[in-house]
Amino acid sequence: MDETCISQHSLGTTIAYHLLPGVVILAGYVLITPFIRRVGLPSAIGISLAVLFVLVPLELGILFWQGKRRNGRFSLEGIVLNREKTPPAQFALLMFAALFGAVFCFALLGWLDKTLLPLFAWLPDWFFINEDMSVYNKTIQFINWLVIFLLTGIVGPYVEELYFRGFLLPRLAWMKGWTPLVEAFLFALYHFWSPWQLATRTLAVLPLVYIVNRKRDLRIGVTAHWLLNTVGSLELLLMAFR
Repeated sequence: MDETCISQHSLGTTIAYHLLPGVVILAGYVLITPFIRRVGLPSAIGISLAVLFVLVPLELGILFWQGKRRNGRFSLEGIVLNREKTPPAQFALLMFAALFGAVFCFALLGWLDKTLLPLFAWLPDWFFINEDMSVYNKTIQFINWLVIFLLTGIVGPYVEELYFRGFLLPRLAWMKGWTPLVEAFLFALYHFWSPWQLATRTLAVLPLVYIVNRKRDLRIGVTAHWLLNTVGSLELLLMAFR
């Protein structure tokens, strides 16, 4: 399919498609997490369950609904784009460039997140995912890591890349050179459950968005997103066995 001929979303439609899922996921997180904390589990399990029960069915549902409208059947044909194949060596190089860019930004701008965090002190304690895990026993710590690894490390990123970089990004091409920055910003803003990371996440995801937009290869984004989230959870696993 010639992706240069696909219909484009207006700015309002783009904003709605980016942000409304985030609002619903936030609502799911807010409903689930107080119960999770009452039964003695970490808040991170709450956002992981919101991924499973809200993010996945909602974002896949939108994609398949669009497929039904376009194709007359529940198919992602013509809906999820950016399916070109990058040569293996170039794929590896670009994927690690996207991954390194994200890791570098998160590491370099960690101070900014900590500076902004007090602005959200009015939120309840259970809202914050990065809590002190040492207060939990080793079994709970391992369960916490396993749930994060599977849901926010593998399942969530895969669906998000289909939705944001496969569906929404190509339909923002009318913005030309501004496309990657706008999409990266809206993707960061969609994470309403960690608003203090808006600037950091925008800059961190920008290389990934730019590369996928330039190479039209969704697999680069999926792989980099997987590695970023799963490697980032390894500290939790090490803590569980320390």
